[in-house]
Amino acid sequence: MRNVQRTLLAGALTGALALTLGAGTAGASAPADGGPGTATGATTFQTVNARSGDVITCKLTTHLPHYSHHAHADNRHMVNVTADIKCTKGVARLALRVGLYKNGSLYKQSGTKANAGKNKVSQNAARRCVKRQKYTGYAAGVVTFPPGYTPHTKQVKHTSATVRINACKKR
Repeated sequence: MRNVQRTLLAGALTGALALTLGAGTAGASAPADGGPGTATGATTFQTVNARSGDVITCKLTTHLPHYSHHAHADNRHMVNVTADIKCTKGVARLALRVGLYKNGSLYKQSGTKANAGKNKVSQNAARRCVKRQKYTGYAAGVVTFPPGYTPHTKQVKHTSATVRINACKKR
C-alpha cells in the first residue's frame, strides 16, 4: 500500500512539474527590492477536524530564483530556487518537489522530499547559471492531514515571479 502511495505521489508531482508555466506567470517580473529568497506570494490552504472544529493551516511558498555563489562549494555559479510548505501543526505527511524554469522551459527538477509527522518541509532545485536569462520557480506538493480532517489530502502548487539574472558572478 505504501509503495502504491509513493508511486502515485511521484507521478502526481512529476505531472504537475511537467505542465508549462502558462502565459500569466511567464511574463511576470520580480519586484525591484526582491533579493534572494524573497517570496512573491504563496498558496494558503486549510483543513478542519469535523469532530473538534480544530483547523490546520498550511502555506506553500516558492521563493524567487537567485544567483547562488558559495565560496567553498564545488558547484559554484548556480541559479537556485527554494520552496517550502509550513503548517500550523504537524501533519501525517508532507511531500514537495521543486522545478527551476529558464525562459519558460524546465531547466532543473528536484527529487521529492517528504516528512512524516512534521509541520514543515523544504526543497530546492539548482543548476548552472546562464547570464541574461529569465528564471522562474515552481513547486508542487501533497499534504496528508491526520485522520478526522477534511480534506484528508490536498495537492498544491505555486509559481514564483520570474526574475532576470544578468550576471553569474558575485557582485
